[in-house]
Amino acid sequence: MLSTDFIPNQPTKPWFKRAWFISLVVLVFIWFGSPLLLKLLYPNGLPLKVETSTELDLPVAQIPLNRIQTPDDPWFGSPVAPVVIVEFGDFQCPFCRQAVPIIKEVLRKYPEAVKIIYRDFPVSSIHAEAITAAEAANCAFKQGGNEIFWPYHDGLFARQDNLGRELYLSLAQSLGLDMEVFTRCLNQHLTLAEIQDDVSDGLTAGVTGTPAWFINGRKIEGVIPIDIWQKIIDYIILNEFKSAVP
Repeated sequence: MLSTDFIPNQPTKPWFKRAWFISLVVLVFIWFGSPLLLKLLYPNGLPLKVETSTELDLPVAQIPLNRIQTPDDPWFGSPVAPVVIVEFGDFQCPFCRQAVPIIKEVLRKYPEAVKIIYRDFPVSSIHAEAITAAEAANCAFKQGGNEIFWPYHDGLFARQDNLGRELYLSLAQSLGLDMEVFTRCLNQHLTLAEIQDDVSDGLTAGVTGTPAWFINGRKIEGVIPIDIWQKIIDYIILNEFKSAVP
């Protein structure tokens, strides 16, 4: 059975008024307000540079934010989340597959504070099925929206070694898609232009490989461990809270 972990939620009140966030603020305050504790825990320095008085030591994309955080691509999480993570991914990339369970853990830890947007960056020079897999996933999204895209996304990564037309059709059928519509979409390359737009925006933003991530416009690459994700997200939430509350 395909994963149904990714089901968009709708918060009922602002994220910064939630009990989980109040607890987080206390923890983050302790964390960022205790340089001595940091030195004791990390005698050789933090694995990621986080400045308590300035901002994350991550490059900012040289492209307007609205060309990264697009409204028409698959997304999951809270629509009003203070942290927006945009992934540029490749369905045939083994590192992207490694990142899938980590990102799911991020979303479990921050259910209302994080929104993730998936954008395509197929590296066809080394991944022969990358473009067609992206087309298939986008055909699923075109027909069924987020509720269909994310199980389809999970199915492609779970069976990455078997990417091909048989798998693309099998996944579509298992999710109850209209197979005539899906097959026409795939055969006529109806989503290829969308994928090309993603690649173009990715290249302009400085993407050179996958997975590449933009966290509120800040770029980081590779398979990021969960503890590093937590440090980045906690930092951004704390600073967003400062600007949201008078």
